[in-house]
Amino acid sequence: MNDLDIKRRRIKDLIVPIIVWILIIVVFLNVRNIPYNFTDKDNVVLRYFVKFIITIILPLALIVLLFKDKRDFGIYFPKFSDSFKLSLRGYAIAGPAGITFLLIGLLGWGFQDWFGSITLSIVYFVALYFIPKVTKKLPTRDHKVEPNNHIRTFVILSLSTVIFAYFTYNYIPVVSKVLYYIFIVGLGEELLFRGYLQSSFNRYFGKSFNIGNVRFGWGLILSSVLFGMMHALVVVPPLWPWALFTFVLGLILGFIREKDGSILSAVILHAMLDMPLVFFTP
Repeated sequence: MNDLDIKRRRIKDLIVPIIVWILIIVVFLNVRNIPYNFTDKDNVVLRYFVKFIITIILPLALIVLLFKDKRDFGIYFPKFSDSFKLSLRGYAIAGPAGITFLLIGLLGWGFQDWFGSITLSIVYFVALYFIPKVTKKLPTRDHKVEPNNHIRTFVILSLSTVIFAYFTYNYIPVVSKVLYYIFIVGLGEELLFRGYLQSSFNRYFGKSFNIGNVRFGWGLILSSVLFGMMHALVVVPPLWPWALFTFVLGLILGFIREKDGSILSAVILHAMLDMPLVFFTP
């Protein structure tokens, strides 16, 4: 590989993803400052639509336009049953860890302060330790999955979620929220962070580490850092404690993505972990 190829690879696999991450944060920070008086429903639908564009359409477009071989990015979903089993095994450990949110609440803390965030991080680190053990016997697809069109179906379902919310949010908001956390938050954040960012970084840094039969590299760690930082930076002032425990969650989701060979298991697990938010967020 000559110097020009190295430079192009650095730009495409390292610099462009970081620039995209920065631009997305800027969009999130400014979309709420649009000078219009929206109704509550319109605010929700606008948030859904913006997230659909910048976490689903944007990374997919970059993958399609910039890379000839798109199989590195986990966007082709293999056997659904295997991915679902992997998600359930991961949730069997990470799901109960969510009880820690209730515990820190009883102690007068929250996930947005340091005591609460450190407690959550410790608990999820313990979960991260056990997840490779409970998933060890499941198939590891550390190879390029053959292309299929399932990602198109998920994109259509994501757009349908926005449309459904526009017409029904005032009447059945719970349904819109459930769909939102599955097809926009779960799919979008995993497509952006574990699909585009983690895979791009993997292409640049390689996979030098191994846990059991799962290979991973600095891409998993770096994308998890960016995942945590984004949660802190999309509010003013930044909530740095929030970055800590979401970084650990990013490590869990990143490992599941490497184990599955696609983002599908991470999407399912992410959505399952977020389901309680349906009842606690506007």
